[in-house]
Order: sequence, then structure tokens, then C-alpha cells
Amino acid sequence: MINKNSIFFNNINSRKKSLLYWCLALSALTIFIIYMYDSVGQEASKLLESTESDGIKAFIGPDAQGGTPAGWLGFELYGIFLPICLAIITIGYGAGAIGSEEESGTLELLLASPISRSKILTEKVLALIIIATIIPSINFVAVCLGSLLFNFKIAIFDVFLCSISLILFGIFFGCFALMMQTITKKRSLGISLTAAYVGGAYFMYTLYSLLDWLEPMKFFSPFYYYDGNKILQGAADPFHFTIMLVGIIFTCSITYISFSKRDTGI
Repeated sequence: MINKNSIFFNNINSRKKSLLYWCLALSALTIFIIYMYDSVGQEASKLLESTESDGIKAFIGPDAQGGTPAGWLGFELYGIFLPICLAIITIGYGAGAIGSEEESGTLELLLASPISRSKILTEKVLALIIIATIIPSINFVAVCLGSLLFNFKIAIFDVFLCSISLILFGIFFGCFALMMQTITKKRSLGISLTAAYVGGAYFMYTLYSLLDWLEPMKFFSPFYYYDGNKILQGAADPFHFTIMLVGIIFTCSITYISFSKRDTGI
């Protein structure tokens, strides 16, 4: 039975409206993109196959395609757009999970209650996992619906795997923001540092195909391990899923150490 007074429930409940709006907007956009495939999908394919496409792929990912339903969905949605949207949501939550409590002065009251720091952090992270899972899951349903409505022939299992990878991607950046906030003790600084990492990681992933000296840097980019374009094209790599999971465990461990040792006067 769900405890409606729990930290976990309150964190989810406080964000239910914004999550609903995000889900509705992205689902509608997904169905519209699927609808548009017959009209402009082949044009996108010609653009990506042209001699000038290197510059374009440098900003949307080296594995982008457009001539197939899988390539089109990756090009328009799962390649860059959805990961960035999910990162924005999870970073905001991650940096504010402890940071907002600290800024409002409620963290001291929370720590003074008979709830351990590990339980507080666990419930905050569980709420982050749920938040990061909701949008990709609803979007997966939207893809299934759109494929039925418009005869959009795509391998649903590949979309499912891409959604799992997207969830891990979102959780990682949320946990990274939480880690940065607990280390710096500043919510705004946690957001700024994580946003800087997102921007740097994005360019590590997209520009390595143009700049040879950047290629080793791609291994430090979560975008490289997520790579929605490849997964939708049936090239999912279990090792990449594992790396993202390890990254989540690592950031959570550092967060726990930092938070458990923080001196708040309690």
C-alpha cells in the first residue's frame, strides 16, 4: 500500500502536472512525426545521403538516417530531441531533489525526523527513476499507436529497447545532477555543471566523425552509449546498456557518500 505521506509519493505528486503536460505534448508530436513520414521521409533520406550531409550529421549524430521508418523516427525524435527533453526534466529534478529542500529550509526538518539519510536519498532516487521512466514509456505507447494508425512499419521491439536505453540515459543525468548538487551544496551550480556536461557530451558524440582527435572522447559521452539511431536500426549493444547502468550506480554511490557526510548541524 502506498504511503501518501512518504518522500517518494510527495516528490512524484508535486510533479504530476508537469509530467502530464510533457507526456501529452511529446506523444502528440510523436504521432504527428509518424504521420509525416510518407510525405517527407524520403526527402530526409536524400538530405542525409547528399555530399553535404557530414555537417548535418555532426549535429544530429553520425548514425542518422531518414529513408526507413526506423531511420526517420531516430532522425526526428529519438536521436537527439527526446534525449535532450528528458535530460532537461531529470536534471531539474535531480538538482532540486535535495537542493530545493535545502534552499527552502526544510532539509533540516527532514533530517531531524526519524528518517535516516539513506532512506531520504533512496526515496528521492526512486522518484527520479519513476520520473525518467514515465515519458519514454508513454512515448513508446504513442509509437505503437501511430504505427497502427498510419501503417508505420517499424520493429516495435527495437523501439522498446530504445526506450529502455532512453530511460537509463535520463536516470544517469538526473543522478549526475543530484551528485553535483550534493557535492557543491548549490542547486543552481549543480544544474549548471550538469548542463555543461550535457553540452560537452553532445559535441563529443556528434563531432568525433569530423574531428579525428575527438574520437577517444566519445567514450565519455552518455549520448554515445545511448545512441537511439543505432538501436532503432536493430544494432542495440548490451555493453552500452551496462555502461550506463554502471554510471548510474557510480553517481548514486558518490551522492550517498557526499550526503551522508554533509554537516547540516543536525
